[in-house]
Amino acid sequence: MADHASGLRTIRPVAYQETDNRFRIVNDANGMGRALMEHCDPADPAYQQAAGSCIAFAGGRVTPQQARAEFIQALTSAGVFVREG
Repeated sequence: MADHASGLRTIRPVAYQETDNRFRIVNDANGMGRALMEHCDPADPAYQQAAGSCIAFAGGRVTPQQARAEFIQALTSAGVFVREG
């Protein structure tokens, strides 16, 4: 299997509060997917939209800006604090 690291699709980093005293920063579809699974309710339409967007983003069918915005919306909908900066 070829190494596709050089072609990894990234977004502008997003910092979100993982625990009371720790933030995590994600900047790619894998990190966004893990965060969605850990912090969001799969029944939430915002989660469903963001999850689909992450998959589409990884496949090059969604812009980084759209994937990032939908990811932030899903975390916010789940009550997770996102630090914008």
